Amino acid sequence: MDKPEFRCTTKKALDELATELNLKERIPNWDSMAGYSYTPGNPEDIQQYLDYYVILTNEDKKFTLMEMILDAIAEQPNQTEFVNYWDKVEPILIEDYLIHEFTIHYWKNMTVEFERSNIMTPLIQKIISQKRQRRN
Repeated sequence: MDKPEFRCTTKKALDELATELNLKERIPNWDSMAGYSYTPGNPEDIQQYLDYYVILTNEDKKFTLMEMILDAIAEQPNQTEFVNYWDKVEPILIEDYLIHEFTIHYWKNMTVEFERSNIMTPLIQKIISQKRQRRN
């Protein structure tokens, strides 16, 4: 299995998104959590993140914002909302696969860390399989 090249969020992208999306006000404990093993997202703000993502051109910001989007999807209050947002995110992950390859592979291993892993893990694995088939 191919391992994606390691990638992590940059302080510059975090700081700029924090300002642009008012994250310090919207996410409790933003300063103590952002940029460590993942970047937290607020499930209530997911549509704002998606709307902002489509206007971004900076790949570091896209990378960071997608971490937040996936975290916000995983925290949706019910399966219907989860699927609604997943249907919006999946085409982005496919289109910008090279930007998000590390994050995609990170999330494919999330089997018990969050409540909806039984839904999300197979969806992530499907994206990886599709990309592998296209390479071959």
